[in-house]
Amino acid sequence: MHTLDYIQPFSHATTSIARAACAAQNDADEARDPSSGLSELESRVRDGLRAGEFHLVYQGAYRAPGVASGTPARLEAQVRWTHPDYGLLLPGIFMMPLEHPQLALEMARFVVDGVCRELRDCLAARLPLRPVAITVPAQVAILGSFAEDLVRVAALYDVPAHLLDIEVADSANAAKLLSLRTLTAGLRDAGAGISLGKWGNGASSLALLGALDVDTITIARDLMATVPRDSRANVVMTALMDLLHALDVQVVVNGVDTDAQLQWLKRWPQALLQGSLFSRPQAGLASVLTRRL
Repeated sequence: MHTLDYIQPFSHATTSIARAACAAQNDADEARDPSSGLSELESRVRDGLRAGEFHLVYQGAYRAPGVASGTPARLEAQVRWTHPDYGLLLPGIFMMPLEHPQLALEMARFVVDGVCRELRDCLAARLPLRPVAITVPAQVAILGSFAEDLVRVAALYDVPAHLLDIEVADSANAAKLLSLRTLTAGLRDAGAGISLGKWGNGASSLALLGALDVDTITIARDLMATVPRDSRANVVMTALMDLLHALDVQVVVNGVDTDAQLQWLKRWPQALLQGSLFSRPQAGLASVLTRRL
């Protein structure tokens, strides 16, 4: 289920998309009682957020020529849930079923606050900083209130907003939203970057690709699963890499888990590479920034 499935279906008309965006804003503004309409899982997630059961981990992305230095060029913030009964839970278990707009906004605020707090500490320690990607549902990313929260929290911690990269997971609806600059104006005005994540997983729209108002596109890890041993997979990845670079967007390749994959990707030295070959997600932004491969 896509994170936007509960919003009314979009038509191809711009006016319909704009009306849906307004409806999402109204949902967030009017939902004064976050428990209203929550599923059992969503209620438990809300309680966990308030009980301090969630924390952040970070995974670096590296340029192939800079892998030897071990310095990440970009970081991705990921949410983990330390459940008192079930232990450590990954986002795939609890993030995708979250449909309530107010809870999605609350989760996004939690991540933004946590990232900015750690960035403040890294600034104080004079560490070399890199942009941090924060995954946000599309219906949250386009809200004016979310952009206002972003500015407020960044100012509270004295963190430059350009260090925050708001990433929206790829879907047909997300692509339509991100193709309208009026809907991304709030994030642009705040100074944040905008990314489309998990691109190429089957929901992608080639028709809208050229119109997307994004700085970065993260390729879904599934596309690297059989590279370079499968010649047909190599053809697909080669075409995608060349296409995205021709569009002048930053490309992040997920799922780089072997040295053979790294060697194959070195033909695109400007791409960023992320995967278990370099590092696994770990807690502590400062630790990731100072870690050497």
